[in-house]
Amino acid sequence: MEINTVDHFPTEKKSGTPWWVWVLVGILACCCLGTVATVAALSYLGGEPENVSVDYSMPPVVQNGEAFDLVIRVTNIGGEPVTISDIDLDEALGGSILDGSVVLETEPFMERDYSVSGIKSFAYNRSIQPGETATITFHLQATQPGEFGGSVGLYIGNLAKRIEYLGLIVQE
Repeated sequence: MEINTVDHFPTEKKSGTPWWVWVLVGILACCCLGTVATVAALSYLGGEPENVSVDYSMPPVVQNGEAFDLVIRVTNIGGEPVTISDIDLDEALGGSILDGSVVLETEPFMERDYSVSGIKSFAYNRSIQPGETATITFHLQATQPGEFGGSVGLYIGNLAKRIEYLGLIVQE
């Protein structure tokens, strides 16, 4: 009879996927989701309607507590009616004149929609016929001294027409 002098210990063979594969899959999934989100955002906000012209007027400097107007004029320069669904005065990714003022009322009357955090959207839902100009007035009141600014978005279907920057200085 032979005696084995080498001790043999039972070893467990690990089965399954190594941890680093799961990390790699997670990183890849995050990259894919980020790419899809970026493409979706650019396709939704990346284009502007070609058949709409927008201009505005607003005093650049007001006194704290003073009432003032932001007047937006939208002209349909195309051959088909366009419908503006919403107007956003406060963009989620930037500042706003509403950081230093408040909307008292609108002409025509619009309901405020706070369905998305950080965006102050006003439901407009009006059609503009070819060649017509719609005038939208936001009656505002300055509430805080400082310099404020941001963009305004007018949403027509899946496209947004933007006023890239509105600047407001509220003095004491």
